[in-house]
Amino acid sequence: MAQLQDEVFIDEIRRVKQTAFGVAYLILKNTSDCEDAMSAAIEKAYRHFDTLQQQSRFRAWFLQILRNEAYAILRQRRRFFVTSEMPEGPSSAETDPSRSLDLRAALMQLSESKRNALYLWQEGYSMEEISMILNAPAGTVKSRIARAKEALRQYLEVD
Repeated sequence: MAQLQDEVFIDEIRRVKQTAFGVAYLILKNTSDCEDAMSAAIEKAYRHFDTLQQQSRFRAWFLQILRNEAYAILRQRRRFFVTSEMPEGPSSAETDPSRSLDLRAALMQLSESKRNALYLWQEGYSMEEISMILNAPAGTVKSRIARAKEALRQYLEVD
């Protein structure tokens, strides 16, 4: 039984790994810190996997743990990062490099809360899942996404 549970856990981590790294990167903006946060989140999730009541909520549950670990790293190290890099996820690939730089610059103009909500939405998470991950009401999440999209539209139309 324990081996089956371990296999389920590993499969779930594999499914969420790329998105999770993107979420951590949006917060930490540093690859090595993201790896630390991922390791800590995986360990914590594994220890508490038996407390998860609905396996269908694993992604949101794990991303919430990861987000908490990422913010703990920020508090612990008391560092502030300034960067123009965005995580390289499956849906952030651009064919035109100059357009990619414009989009990256536009994304960095957004507040962290809008950027996180937009990223998770773009990765296919439901409003309910995003709401749980960001610990914000669904209406707030919807407005953050709408405002982020409008800000990006305005920024990119200026060319």
